[in-house]
Amino acid sequence: MSGDNRYRAFISYSHADQAWARRLHRALETYRVPTRLVGQATRKGDVPRRLTPIFRDRDDLSASGDLSASVRDALARSGTLIVICSPAAADSRWVNEEIRVFRELNPGGDVLAAILSGEPDAISAGRPAGRECFPPNMRAPDGLVAEPVAADFRRSGDGWRMALLKLVAGLIDVRLDQLIQRDLQRRQRRVTVITGAAIALSLTMSTLTFFAISARSEAERRKAEAEDLIEFMLSDLRAKLEPVGRLDVLDAVGEKVIAYYDERDPRQMSSDDLGRRARAFHLLGEIDSDEGDLESAYRHFNTAYEATSRILAVDPSSPARIYEHAQSAFWAGYFAWRRSDLDTAEARFIEYRDLSRQLLADEPENLEWQAEAAYAHSNLGTVYIGHERLRDAQREFRQALELFQSIADESPDSEAALIDLADAWGWMAYVAEPLDGRGAAMEALRQQIRIYDEQLGGGADNWTIRRDTMTAEYALARLHIAEGRGASRADIEAALQILIPASHEADALVAHDPANLQWRLVVIRQRLWLSDAQLLAGDLDAAREAYLDASAYMTHPSWISAEGDVFDDTRLHASLMEARILAGLGDVDAASLALQHLLSELEQIDDWRNRLSKGTYLYAAVSNTLAELLDQQGEDREAARVREAMVNRLTPVIARVPADTRAEYDRARAVLQRERISAE
Repeated sequence: MSGDNRYRAFISYSHADQAWARRLHRALETYRVPTRLVGQATRKGDVPRRLTPIFRDRDDLSASGDLSASVRDALARSGTLIVICSPAAADSRWVNEEIRVFRELNPGGDVLAAILSGEPDAISAGRPAGRECFPPNMRAPDGLVAEPVAADFRRSGDGWRMALLKLVAGLIDVRLDQLIQRDLQRRQRRVTVITGAAIALSLTMSTLTFFAISARSEAERRKAEAEDLIEFMLSDLRAKLEPVGRLDVLDAVGEKVIAYYDERDPRQMSSDDLGRRARAFHLLGEIDSDEGDLESAYRHFNTAYEATSRILAVDPSSPARIYEHAQSAFWAGYFAWRRSDLDTAEARFIEYRDLSRQLLADEPENLEWQAEAAYAHSNLGTVYIGHERLRDAQREFRQALELFQSIADESPDSEAALIDLADAWGWMAYVAEPLDGRGAAMEALRQQIRIYDEQLGGGADNWTIRRDTMTAEYALARLHIAEGRGASRADIEAALQILIPASHEADALVAHDPANLQWRLVVIRQRLWLSDAQLLAGDLDAAREAYLDASAYMTHPSWISAEGDVFDDTRLHASLMEARILAGLGDVDAASLALQHLLSELEQIDDWRNRLSKGTYLYAAVSNTLAELLDQQGEDREAARVREAMVNRLTPVIARVPADTRAEYDRARAVLQRERISAE
């Protein structure tokens, strides 16, 4: 470590990973470098005996009133940045900002990735975005993780010990194989001792528990010893057992912890007792979640929630207790949401929101509390969308938007804050379209695009921002032509002015990452809306060219095997454009046949709740296009039947559909009304 760096490394992590960060911090600072390597000259200076000091904000920050200044100072004086990578970290604006600032202050410094959970490059691989573990700023302009060292702490990866050695090798700049042999010798000596000690500790806990219950004269002393032992078992002992592969002992420890607390009356526990209980079950929930046992994780997080609720009841004004229970409420709500239990998710997210607002009321200028409250409002908004309560969702998204705007105003150079703000405008556009009409939705999208273009520079060095910018732009173009054949010439031209230049960016996006399924989806949709706009403009050749581009992008193996409503709807949209182009070329019979097949497939949808955004539009547009061709063929009665069926199917959900669906629906009703008047 160079002389001007006080810290050998800075650990950046999400608050959700705090317990794990503490464990890693302890493991690194207590690691003893093999004697034969100490003093060896490397790029980072002479190899030290110990890897101290390592900065972790909860332990190392002074009582400075300026948290940002303290963090920047620590980053400036750290030789290496270790990023604990998880889905929570990938979504954390603070982690992302710390990566950016470290690179700014230490251009030659190393950034090491410590993968805790989730999946690296999940988005690029077309898997759910919620599984992505790399924060955006971990990536270089080409979209790949910029640093070569990634220590994978997951069981499916390197495992704890090998990943730890990878980090140590990166910190002191030595080859990994120089550490492995020495470490194996240490582990062989320790495994017997640790296993025996673990069994002895487990037996000791049983004995202490017995005395805590039956020997009243020593109850308090025994209880304190048992609680200390529990905390040791769930923290330090876990750190020792995982590397030597004795998780069976850890499972037994977990069972004894649960049995111990089942014997206790929560009403007789102190706040400290309940706090230890909450931490114990929260840790067990994290272990279960990492291992993929979501049901068990859900139960343990709910137990932690119950514990922190009792603590808060005893000390309702303590910010630490409020924050602790807010986090419990979030995790309980999050796992309820993952289990599609929207009622429980709503109740917990409301609690999370209200507690976050309570923290914010006490410290209105605290940016961390502002962010907590903003995320809480946004999370609740997504639950309300699932409940189809769009006005409630709009209210929550508006609150989130105001808070994100405040954070961005205070941190004008923060890319993460601006991305949060742009995303908030996107949610506002989503709910405004069915509630307030396309004009309100278009204004929200313009605000989102303005942030991307003017404040984030169009994401010139960030492919994710470029993708999000294109998504917002084609959404705006879609609204310009939402009236379909009723769209004005000005609206059609405005859509083309957006979509034609976007084609070049779309091609660059796919060329940059051909296997990224979500990016390919954005590009295909852009081309399909361009085809639609060109048809409305009367340029059949250009419409056909855009459709053929979309079709070519759909031949990629990743797209062919993609499953889900969003991909099905996009394939149906492509088929609709093909039928419209066939009709424009004069092949009415082929177009009618294609539309009949499409309509038959769309009529099989029993529940529109998950298909309101795109499915309803396709159903309405296919129905109207087919009805118009039937009118041309003189089959007026069949055309009327198709329109009536569509109107009847969509009437129950029409208040929640997007603008283009509403326009098609209104067009069909207007034709039916004219026919009824004519018949009368």
